[in-house]
Amino acid sequence: MAHHLAITYIRHFVTKENEAKQYIGWTNVPIVKQPNVSHQLEADIVMASDLLRCRQTAQLLFRDVVIECSYRWRELHFGDFEGKTYEQLQTVEAYRYWLGDPFRYAPPNGETFTDFEARVEQAIDDVVRRSVSHVVVVTHGGVIRYVLSQYAPDVRPFWEWHVSFGEGVTLYNTKERWRERKRCISLAAVRFKENENG
Repeated sequence: MAHHLAITYIRHFVTKENEAKQYIGWTNVPIVKQPNVSHQLEADIVMASDLLRCRQTAQLLFRDVVIECSYRWRELHFGDFEGKTYEQLQTVEAYRYWLGDPFRYAPPNGETFTDFEARVEQAIDDVVRRSVSHVVVVTHGGVIRYVLSQYAPDVRPFWEWHVSFGEGVTLYNTKERWRERKRCISLAAVRFKENENG
């Protein structure tokens, strides 16, 4: 008998560094504002990246729930590029190499894409081992792009996926298929409605 497991991935709310288009992989910064949003999501477990922007987003969306935090759900570590913008980096040789092939080159003092992938896969393993049917993960844009490029029903490369700040996607699959790393059966967008009163 198939055991269904849906995983909803939500991208954290925006930070001022996001607005300034800075690389902030492991930089620990807060969200800009605390939107008052409503949703119908019910999860057996809510997980989040341990970085502040994800923890704050998770606490706003799931006010009375204990959030399980893990570094494994973090964004790629951008090393020497952290806190900088394209304009500041465009003449840096290492940056041009990385932009040309980010799957092959790592930012100086940063994380390789292979290490990033392995970390996210370990986080998925942790979810699949649980006796649950729906898990929500509040995480980062790069993590969601990676998951969609690997597990969405339609095959598209990493850079062709995009989820806006404060939005998400639910991947529906069976535990067995997750264990075997098979693509999901279906996918649905998740959007939150901002409450007008308060």
